[in-house]
Amino acid sequence: MVGNYILRTCHWTLLFLLISLFSGFLSASAEEQITELESITVTAERFPVKEKESPRFVTVVPFEELKESGANNLSDALKRVGGFDYKAFAPLGISHGGMNSTLSIRGIKDGELILINGCPIQGAAGHAYDLNTIPLDQIERVEILKGAASTLYGADAMSGVINIITKKTQATTAFTGSVEFGNNAYHNHSVGTSLPGINLGFNYQHLGSQEEISRSFSKKYRYDLDETDKYAWNLNAQLFDQLYFDYMGSYYTSAFEKHYDSSDKPFEGTEQEHYKNFADFRYESETFKGKLFGSYDEMQRNEYTDPDEPDDENKNYNAGLEGDYKFDLAGWNFNLGADWVYRGANYNNQYGSHHRNDYSLFFQLKKNLLDSLTGTFGAREQFIDGASGAKDYDKFLPSVGLTYMATNTLNFFVNAGKAFRAPTFNNLYYDSSFLKGNPDLDPEEGWTYEGGLKYDLNALRLRLSLFYMAYEEKIEIDRSQGYPLTYFNAGEYDSKGVEWEIGINPFTNQGGELQNISLYTSGYWADPTAEDTAGETYQTGPKLQTTVGLNYLTEPLTLDVNCNVVRSRERNLDSSAVLNFFSRYRLWKGYLTVAVDNIFDDDVQVSGDMSEDASNQYLYYEVGRLVKVGYEIIF
Repeated sequence: MVGNYILRTCHWTLLFLLISLFSGFLSASAEEQITELESITVTAERFPVKEKESPRFVTVVPFEELKESGANNLSDALKRVGGFDYKAFAPLGISHGGMNSTLSIRGIKDGELILINGCPIQGAAGHAYDLNTIPLDQIERVEILKGAASTLYGADAMSGVINIITKKTQATTAFTGSVEFGNNAYHNHSVGTSLPGINLGFNYQHLGSQEEISRSFSKKYRYDLDETDKYAWNLNAQLFDQLYFDYMGSYYTSAFEKHYDSSDKPFEGTEQEHYKNFADFRYESETFKGKLFGSYDEMQRNEYTDPDEPDDENKNYNAGLEGDYKFDLAGWNFNLGADWVYRGANYNNQYGSHHRNDYSLFFQLKKNLLDSLTGTFGAREQFIDGASGAKDYDKFLPSVGLTYMATNTLNFFVNAGKAFRAPTFNNLYYDSSFLKGNPDLDPEEGWTYEGGLKYDLNALRLRLSLFYMAYEEKIEIDRSQGYPLTYFNAGEYDSKGVEWEIGINPFTNQGGELQNISLYTSGYWADPTAEDTAGETYQTGPKLQTTVGLNYLTEPLTLDVNCNVVRSRERNLDSSAVLNFFSRYRLWKGYLTVAVDNIFDDDVQVSGDMSEDASNQYLYYEVGRLVKVGYEIIF
C-alpha cells in the first residue's frame, strides 16, 4: 500500500516537472537569457571537451551532487542519479560471495565499463567492480557516457562507460572530518587532509547485522547478514608539473548465515574478507596523455560451519599502459592512441589461474564540416590474446558522430558505434554446484544507434536521446534446466527507447528564496529483450527507471528530496519507488547533516526471480529505513 502511494506521488512529481519544464521554457524564451554552462567532460573524447559539443549522451556528476543525494557510497549515489538498473545481493551493495552490485545501462546487463581516471578496473573473471567500497569523499566527479564506446575504450564498453575522477590536489592546506550515525548500528566516519600537492583520506563504515536479506521460496531458506566493517583510504599527489599519482584501497569483512525453514537442518555460516587496491601514474598535457596503472582485489571466504569445505581465495589483477596524442592537421583534429591491458584471475576452487592480454590501436578524427556541423569519426583495432586455452580475437570497431549547433541554446546530435565484449573467465570456466561455465561461448557484438538534443536556457537544462542497441551472441544465463545454471549466447538481443536528463529552475527570474528551488529528473524508458534457448523472447531488464527530485540550495541550508522509481521489471519482480531525504545546515566550522533513506520503510527487491516457471523463486532485499545524523567539520 505504501509503495503504491509512493508511486502515485512520484507520478505527480514527474507531471509537475513536465509542467515546470514548459513554464521554464516559456519564461526563459521571453527573457532571452542563456545559461553559460561550462560542463567539461574528458570521457566523451578522451581529451577535455564541452559536454554540449559532444555527439554523445554524457552526464557529469560533481561531488557536491553525489553528496546531496544522501547516498552511503558511490554505487548508492549513482543509483540515485538515475538512468541505471541497480542490482545487489546484500544491503548497501555488499558483495555476497562474489555476487556484486551492478549498475546496468539501458537494460543491457554487463555492458558497462568502469574506469578510474580513465583506467579499467574490472577484472577478466566476472566483470565485478564493487563501487560500494568507494566513499564519496574520495571523488571529484563521475562522468557517465551512455551508448557503445568500444571505439574509445575497447572491449567491455558495450553499453556505456562510468569514469570515476579522483580528488584533485590543491595549493592550500585544509582538514576535513565527518561523523555519521544511524539506526541498524550504522556508522560512516571520514577524515581527510589536503596539503599543497597531496590529498590523504580515510573512511570507516559499519552496518549492524540484518535478518533475512534474501529468501528462497522454493528451497525454503533465508540468508542473514552479520555485522559488516569497511575501511577505505586514498592518496592523490601531484609529483611534478603534469605528473600525478593516485592510490585507492579498501578492506571489508562480513559474514552470511544460511538458515533453513526446517528446524532439523543446521545453519551454514560463511565469513568473507575483501581487499581492493588501485594505483595509477598519469602524465597529462593539452596534447599528450600517458598512463601506467594496476589494480588487485582478493576475496577470501571460509565456510566455518563445515571444516572440510576448502576456503575460497578469488583474485583479480589488471595492469596496463595507455597513451593518447592529439594534434591538428589541415583543418582536422586528430587523436591517436594505443593501449595494452593484462587481465588475470585465480579462483582456487572454481577453475584456477587464467589470464589474457588486450592490445589495441585507435584513432579519432574531428572536423567542422559546415559552420554549424561537426563530424567525429573513429575506429579501433582490438586484439585479445586469450592465453590459457581461451580464444583469440581481432575486431574492427568503428564509430561516427555528428553535432549540429542549431542555435546558441540548442544542439542536435547523432552517433553510431560498434561494440564488442569477450567472454569472462567465469562465463567460460566456472565450476560449482550453482553455476557452470560454457567454454564454447562466442563473444558479444552489436551496434548502438542514437540521436537526440541538448538544450540550455537560464531556467532549463534538457538532454534527450532516442536509442536502438542491437546485439548478437549476448551472453545470458540459461535458467531453463535448473541448477547448476550455465551460460548461452542469446539470439536476438536488443534494447530501444528514450533517455532523458532534465533540470528546471522554475523561479529563476522571480528573485527571493524561490529562485533557490530546482527540480530534476533523469532516467530511461526501454524495451530490453532477448531470445532464450528455445527461441522465445523474454524481458531482460526493467522497462522504466527514473529519479525525480526537488532541492533547495543555499548557504547555510541545503534540502534534497529524491524518489527512485523502477517499473515493469523482469522476472516478475515488484515495481518500487524509494523516497529519500537529505539536509545540511551550516554551523560553526562545519555542517549538521540529517538524512533518511527509504522514508516509508518499504521492502525493496534489488534482485531475484519470481517467474512462475523458475526452478528457484528467490528475492534479495535492500536495507529498510535508515535514519542518519552527522556532522562535517572543515578547517
